[in-house]
Amino acid sequence: MLKWFLRNEWREMKRASMWEQSLAIKIIVGILFFFLFLEFVVGSIFFSDKLTKIFPDDDPVEKFNSFVLYGFALGFLARFFMQKVPVLSLQPYLHLPVKKSSLVHFVLGKSLSSFFNFIPFIVFIPFIIFQLAPWYSAIEITAYVLSILFTVLSVNFLSILFKRSLSTNSWISGVFALLIIVLGVMDYYGFVSTGSFSTLIFTSVLNKPLVVLLPLAVLIIAYFANYRSLISKIYPEENRKAKKGAALTDIKYLKQFGMIGQLMQLEIKLFLRNKRPKSTLIFIPIFLLYGFFFYPQEVYRGMSGMLIFVGIFMTGPILMMYGQYVLSWESSYFDGILTNIDDFNRYFRAKYNLMAGTTFVAFLVTIPYVYYGTHILLINLACAIFNVGISPYIVLFLSSNNKKRLDLSQGQAFNYQGVSGTQFILSIPIFLTPMLIYLPFWAFGNPMAGIIAIGVTGLAGIGFNKVLMNLVVQRFERRRYIIAEGFRKKF
Repeated sequence: MLKWFLRNEWREMKRASMWEQSLAIKIIVGILFFFLFLEFVVGSIFFSDKLTKIFPDDDPVEKFNSFVLYGFALGFLARFFMQKVPVLSLQPYLHLPVKKSSLVHFVLGKSLSSFFNFIPFIVFIPFIIFQLAPWYSAIEITAYVLSILFTVLSVNFLSILFKRSLSTNSWISGVFALLIIVLGVMDYYGFVSTGSFSTLIFTSVLNKPLVVLLPLAVLIIAYFANYRSLISKIYPEENRKAKKGAALTDIKYLKQFGMIGQLMQLEIKLFLRNKRPKSTLIFIPIFLLYGFFFYPQEVYRGMSGMLIFVGIFMTGPILMMYGQYVLSWESSYFDGILTNIDDFNRYFRAKYNLMAGTTFVAFLVTIPYVYYGTHILLINLACAIFNVGISPYIVLFLSSNNKKRLDLSQGQAFNYQGVSGTQFILSIPIFLTPMLIYLPFWAFGNPMAGIIAIGVTGLAGIGFNKVLMNLVVQRFERRRYIIAEGFRKKF
């Protein structure tokens, strides 16, 4: 059975219309990964050989083991953004006498060939040769190698489970991501010590080889969690039943806003039900935690210009992630929008309301940063007002330059569909305008007046929202057929 699965996979890949193009890209990427592989090998050999000299006051084995969990955490993030979830065209097999379990085991087994599963051993093999082999027995080293192998595979299957649950049970992925963020923050401030826990686990394996059963248990749990998740949704009707009760996108409150509310609800459904937009939402918690990189540093607290940049960044994450592809998100049915919507003012008003509403929510999330100073709260408030009154109109005005089609079913990693110079141009006025408002006041020695001026500019934008919206709509109506022609060009 395995032979037939592999043969059919090869035939499907070779007969694909993009085979030659994909092959060329894979060869180029393979060459780049080969050089990256060599750099890893040289770096790991040097680090392992000089570990005693680099950390002369610490036990080299314990010090190395203290970094292991951090390395696997980075590996998990890299897998999430770059590793593709293994798939198999199951439909042709469902009517054949093929066990469902065989199909699922093959799908999970495909992930073992991932490049990410081999990288850790480039780091660990030199360490084992230089630091473990002279001092530990064969049984102890074998147990250590097995513990690393089991941990690598556990991370592999956990990342797959996380990405799959993101498309079906988003709240599970949200809780898991929040837990990782909280642990990271607690580790940063010294409330917990991930390094000490890492040392305890992997050094204990060397002293007591039976501890290897712990990472083995994690691997078994991760594998069978994936297995149960896949086998329960192997038939299309089972997927439909699972999605039937989802009411997250049914926001009754929006219905009272009429056409604008319906359009807002459609935008929310688009983001929560499609792979490409959903994968962009993963970056939002990173944006909101951006302050932890700056506010704890004394050198940045007196630099109001830098804090304005951070404030714009943190109070407008959805505005920027959503706004960079406004109109392109709807490229697959844009012709339907042109024929069915007769009032484009309401069409863009719905997008504006989403940007403004999410900016307000983002500001509320950043309020705890007042712990680092009340001036930070005032800066974030001024930036939030600017992101409500000015930034959405910049985004919507420049959105008429977007004419590249997006495939919403594709992920974000290594995906350049819809990417053009518009995305880069869009961020310049959003960040540059508040700085230009602030700098004259800063030059005359009154930075607080500059911060207030940013907020007042945002209020002025809110006051003149009808005028600004008319400018957006007029530009769109002049370019709508050019945009539609661009969206019709498939890949």
